[in-house]
Amino acid sequence: MSTIFSTPEQAEAAFYDAIESADMAALDAVWSRDENIVCVHPGATRIEGRSAVMESFEHMFSEAPVLQFTIIDTLYTGNEALAIHLVREEIALDGEVVSIMVSTNIFQMEDGGWRMLLHHASPEPDTAFGDDIDDMHGFDDIGFDELDDDWDEPAKPPVLH
Repeated sequence: MSTIFSTPEQAEAAFYDAIESADMAALDAVWSRDENIVCVHPGATRIEGRSAVMESFEHMFSEAPVLQFTIIDTLYTGNEALAIHLVREEIALDGEVVSIMVSTNIFQMEDGGWRMLLHHASPEPDTAFGDDIDDMHGFDDIGFDELDDDWDEPAKPPVLH
């Protein structure tokens, strides 16, 4: 019998619970049966297709320590058939926060319940670079009046699709 998630939030909670417990069956229940699912793990290339996405998690579970996830910030949008969640994941190892990821989770209504179509996680820029970078990196000692007034913005490339 297939698990039914009556809200996208239930599916999302089940997704993170499955990762924390390295439970492939629970993770499989969260993802859409559609072959067009996509996952981008932090620092990795895009993984397309159901079997490739599931294999990526099997590999992750066999190689990685057990992690704990806390969602610390959420932005939700969507409609009755599609939900987009923008979240910050606080990731802890042995109770100590080791990273913060910004993630996009997309869910669709499928066979009477919500299923994940996409998970994309990237390191939070402020935590990834610490104090070594700021918004004006490379311009700290330059007054904007010193910049060349004749500078032209590059032409935008043509739209091909």
